[in-house]
Amino acid sequence: MKNLIASVLAALGLGGTSALAKDSSQTADGSVMEGLRMQALSLKAEDIGLSRANFPKDVWGVLLETGYDNGAFSLVVLGDGTASLYFSTGGGIIGAGQHDAVRSACANLLGGASRFMAAAASTKSYPLPRQGQVTFYFLTYDGVLSYSAKEIELGEGRDKLSSLFHAGHEVIARMREIEQARHNNALKDDVPEGTHP
Repeated sequence: MKNLIASVLAALGLGGTSALAKDSSQTADGSVMEGLRMQALSLKAEDIGLSRANFPKDVWGVLLETGYDNGAFSLVVLGDGTASLYFSTGGGIIGAGQHDAVRSACANLLGGASRFMAAAASTKSYPLPRQGQVTFYFLTYDGVLSYSAKEIELGEGRDKLSSLFHAGHEVIARMREIEQARHNNALKDDVPEGTHP
């Protein structure tokens, strides 16, 4: 699983100097990312136009956070179509939910989240996970719930939330494809007319 995280970080150009950092959705300031993460955790459903009438699932938002050797990342998926990926060391992807493949993967993650909320406990504390740990934050109409487990247990199917963990990584994989396509298109646009790479 560590290799999966490393490959996702590398493919997104995060963890080192990134060509993606030129994109307006990127930032090198980790404090901005922490602010966005905390904004997501403090949201109420009505802040984003959701109610039990138009979004009847108990869980209307999920943060999936994983600690790695020099920080953590936060995947944020909300019932209004928001899909973002934040890195505690700076950088991230904002607004990926506008793409059909990402939106479909997000719907799958949110659809499964309500089935697992009984395993979580109510919380008002939101620490980032340590290396090798994963925390799910479930945003519900009645407050925030959390569940933590070892990444290896989740990744290898030995935890009761393993399928939800894999659904979250499917969202990240779709985001990665979108970013890779954007990066490839940017490279094509940089090639002078009449030349071939």
